[in-house]
Amino acid sequence: MATSNERLCLAFLLTALMVFSTLSLFIQPNEPVEEIEEIETFDTTSGRQPTADCEGISFEDMFYYNYAEFTVRINDEWDGGYVQAKAMVNGTDTTTLRTDLDGLFEGLAGGANGWLSTDEKDGVEAVGKDCVVQTYTRIGFRDGPSHRGGPGVNWNNATWIKEGMTLEETNLIPEGHPERRSCKDQFGGPSGSPTCEEVPNEPANAGQCGPHSCDTVIFLNASVSFSQMIDPSDFTLAMVGRNLTNAQFEYIFPNQASPLRVADTYEDQDCNETYYEDDEEADDYGVTYTAREECQSYTNFGDLDYSLTAVNDGTSFSRRFTYDGADWPAARGYFIDFTTSPPEVDNPPVWKDDAPGEGELLPVAAVGESEYVVDLADINAWFDDDLGAGMLNVDCTGAAGWSLEEAEANHWKVTSPSDGATTTISCESIDSSGQSSGARTFSVAPIFSVTVASATSLDDLSFTMTPTSEAPDSMSVSITLMQNNVEVSDSMSMDTSAANMVLSLSTLIPGDVSAKISANGAGMAPFEYNYDLGLAKLSLPPSVTITGGEWVSSNYILRGQFFDPDGEAVSFTLKLDGVQAGQVTVSGNQWVTDEIPFDLLIEGVHNVTVEACDNSGVCVSVSEDVDNTFLFEVVDDVVQDTSKPAVDESGLPAASLGLTMMALLGAGIAVSRRRD
Repeated sequence: MATSNERLCLAFLLTALMVFSTLSLFIQPNEPVEEIEEIETFDTTSGRQPTADCEGISFEDMFYYNYAEFTVRINDEWDGGYVQAKAMVNGTDTTTLRTDLDGLFEGLAGGANGWLSTDEKDGVEAVGKDCVVQTYTRIGFRDGPSHRGGPGVNWNNATWIKEGMTLEETNLIPEGHPERRSCKDQFGGPSGSPTCEEVPNEPANAGQCGPHSCDTVIFLNASVSFSQMIDPSDFTLAMVGRNLTNAQFEYIFPNQASPLRVADTYEDQDCNETYYEDDEEADDYGVTYTAREECQSYTNFGDLDYSLTAVNDGTSFSRRFTYDGADWPAARGYFIDFTTSPPEVDNPPVWKDDAPGEGELLPVAAVGESEYVVDLADINAWFDDDLGAGMLNVDCTGAAGWSLEEAEANHWKVTSPSDGATTTISCESIDSSGQSSGARTFSVAPIFSVTVASATSLDDLSFTMTPTSEAPDSMSVSITLMQNNVEVSDSMSMDTSAANMVLSLSTLIPGDVSAKISANGAGMAPFEYNYDLGLAKLSLPPSVTITGGEWVSSNYILRGQFFDPDGEAVSFTLKLDGVQAGQVTVSGNQWVTDEIPFDLLIEGVHNVTVEACDNSGVCVSVSEDVDNTFLFEVVDDVVQDTSKPAVDESGLPAASLGLTMMALLGAGIAVSRRRD
């Protein structure tokens, strides 16, 4: 088990890279995991900075993620590739991420203090690329017939290229976090950098961050190279599956004369693998870890689920890899054999048993809409072939009175007329040898219309579903609201009459909301469509209060607190007698106005207003009337001296230029009055 220091070494990078690691399990399956080095530090005049020492890191051993997507596009020359990665950390796991990053700076000013700062984030980013290029990828290729690893196998492993690499994050330090504050005594200098801000690793109240608004997304784009070119006619792709908790991989191979197919697959899990902690600084030094008793060893021959699809620029192999973390340190390995050789027996494609039958309904969303009636998901569900359904060419004809076109390879789109009349189309699949599955004819028609009582709401959205005459007598209908990887769904049974469904918006944040509606019924193909209904959750106004005001000589300062119930960022505007003037400074959930020079304004009562607006544009104002008459008291016809005396430094901001200009204008009026 990795130590706390090891887990801290690249937490920020781990989210995007945790699905990559060394292929040593294939080369030396009985060897222990390599020791993980930590990011070292050195002293400078501005404080110690992190440096990269990341060789041998296995990301999954150090960090848990929720979901990741990786696209590996192999070069046309088969000598390298380009990796695009996106990984998400959600919920309470973001607290772990921020704690790990903050702990990386233990011993530095402001480090490991329960708060993650922009300075700490920048410190990790500064060495991020240097760390990445030292790590092992999980990608290995071996030319020739099937290989299954073991001692002596020389895998053509991919290695990182630093040039052109990008590493970015979103929302690691949320802009709208209500507890966000300026940094003091922080990493990078005795008082932090001029723009240093920080948020608590764990919010005082999880709801204060707003539902899901503290979630983090990490992005990595980088090239990799191989020590030798891959032979595209026969090769094996090998991957380590240990700790691939939830990762979607897609490999895109270049176009070539002969179609690429999967000849065989192999998956192996060994629950007898152990891990011995040999780091003398680790809390668990000397401990040997074994898999839980429930862990099951197995070997899967030729039965790996995957998707192989012909795309415009080549062939796509995709699969979601999962791993039960409770099975650690059980070993998991995958081998996928690719070849351009034809199968020994090339059977024609066939319709699957659960494909829609002759004359059944292919439902569409609504009249007058342009949408896919057949796509890749349908083809994989409808057909079976030796090379895989994704490698078939599917041809559709018909749609009299409608518009029918192949928008892209194996994606057929129809546009219905305004009257919504039913039409028919015929489809068949053809393999690379020209063999056909035979054609089937289907009816095409909308099955219901959808309306909402109001497209915008604070709490709930109410949907009304009205079936058409072509809809089956009974359907199972589901509505899913989607926003930033967060989903809210409900379902119902629907007959031939209109039905209502109400969905709560309580777990969503203010902003646009999309809706996906799916349906199943007898005599029709499964239906799913993303509707553009203009849905949005409304924003609640910020809560703003005045906690007090104070005079600093002849200047007045107003202070207060604020909180946004939706977790959005809040901006402030200062107005004096209805005219914008000066600024409002924010620190955490506190706000304070500029010093307002009331001795330069006309004598009397003036209104000071602070307006607060959230990111959704919902605003609220608080105000206070301030009387400056006492500044204009006259003794023996001599104007009392109201010049500002020296004041000890309080850290309060000086009056802005706009406020000063307005005050000077008022001063001219006041002086004229006193000279009369």
